[in-house]
Amino acid sequence: MEKSILHLDWGKIAYWAGGQGENLLLLHSLNLSAEAWGKVTEPLSRSYRIYAWDMPGHGDSDKPPKNYLVEDYARDVVGFMDRLSIDSAIVCGNSVGALIALELAASSPRRVAKLILVGCPVRDPWERLERLTLASLTFDVEGNPRPFSLADLTVTFPHPTPDLLQWFNRQRGRAGLWVKKTLIAVTLYEVIPKLTQVKCPTLVLFGEQDIFRDRDKLLLQKIKGARSAIIQDGGHVPQVDKPQEFLREVSRFLSGP
Repeated sequence: MEKSILHLDWGKIAYWAGGQGENLLLLHSLNLSAEAWGKVTEPLSRSYRIYAWDMPGHGDSDKPPKNYLVEDYARDVVGFMDRLSIDSAIVCGNSVGALIALELAASSPRRVAKLILVGCPVRDPWERLERLTLASLTFDVEGNPRPFSLADLTVTFPHPTPDLLQWFNRQRGRAGLWVKKTLIAVTLYEVIPKLTQVKCPTLVLFGEQDIFRDRDKLLLQKIKGARSAIIQDGGHVPQVDKPQEFLREVSRFLSGP
């Protein structure tokens, strides 16, 4: 995999690319960067042309000059694809990345050949506001994210380690204010009405220990023809804690009809 920089109208996007085959675009979660896909990109690149970006405001990508909505992130995905001459791609998004992927499939359907939603955070408006209120305790008075403890990390990873915690806090610190800004974007996003607009083949993938695990029923009900997979003992970011199981489920979906 090779790290590259691409320039959109407002600033730079950092991304990893490699492999040959059908285009597969990977969109990471809040707090993290393209590094979150590091355990699965090489195996996937044997069959697909992989593009894993650092979401605007995260990793090595620039911080946008204005506040962003989920719709803005999705428009940047389109801009990213346009600059790389990618007409359509399989799009796999994790958590916030799943919402961006979902918005892309709903608003620009011809750009998404297949959709993989990993740990998709489906909440009603009350739940989203409640989550934002609770999350406010994880930021300092200037809006910068406070470091997580091992206990905090169990919400995302069922079996956190000191090394995983150090990596996570480093990623979170690099995003800085954009952790809170992106969380606000998620709070404002009306996800449920978008589900019925998805028309492409879709995999709904959750780790067994994911806090959103029970939302697979709603996703399967609203997205016509969607398939489901559960990774045993996996968390909210299963490509990190259960990479082999993640690859198995994704490969099974992508090799199917």
